[in-house]
Amino acid sequence: MSAIDSLRSALSDPNLAYLLLMLAILGISVEILTPGLIFPSTLGIVAGLFAFLALSTLPVNPIGIALIFLSLGFFITEALIRSRGLITACGVISLIIGSIFLFKGGAANRASPALIAVMTIAISAILVFIANRVVTAQRHRVSTGREEFKGSSATVRTSLSPEGTVSFQGEIWKAVLDKGSAQPGEKVIITGVEGLKLYVTKKGQRR
Repeated sequence: MSAIDSLRSALSDPNLAYLLLMLAILGISVEILTPGLIFPSTLGIVAGLFAFLALSTLPVNPIGIALIFLSLGFFITEALIRSRGLITACGVISLIIGSIFLFKGGAANRASPALIAVMTIAISAILVFIANRVVTAQRHRVSTGREEFKGSSATVRTSLSPEGTVSFQGEIWKAVLDKGSAQPGEKVIITGVEGLKLYVTKKGQRR
């Protein structure tokens, strides 16, 4: 057999085709969740190309492919909105069902149940772990940034009596003055943050 024939013969193995597809999905998912990493995206692209070649030699069920990529959407959505595991569970179920029905035909044309179980557990665990780390890092960054606002100086844009607006770091914020009033152009000190609202005090009145 020539090298090309040997490659085609190897890629016609459902287990190898499934493994390549899972590696492609894993690499793409990690790149989406943590953009800028070189290795995951490279792995995803290379595995995806070989997975495409492998799947082209096998009787693929479009529904299985759709369910597997739907699971990818579930995992990414979980990282964005945090459903306390509900969307992750949907992703795992979609991945399992899609893997089982990925290929048409009998058992000879399907991936090994053991391989499906291992890859489902591994991919789900890795993506959930990365998603949690990303969300935790974002929350920490936002929390730290807001804490650093305290003690900073802002400029009054519209009269504070006690509510109005101030300019801080080039942005316009709603603000509430603790007592008295402040006119446009005056400097105030930030004492607290609540959502998109700043709590401020006049200079010299800060406790």
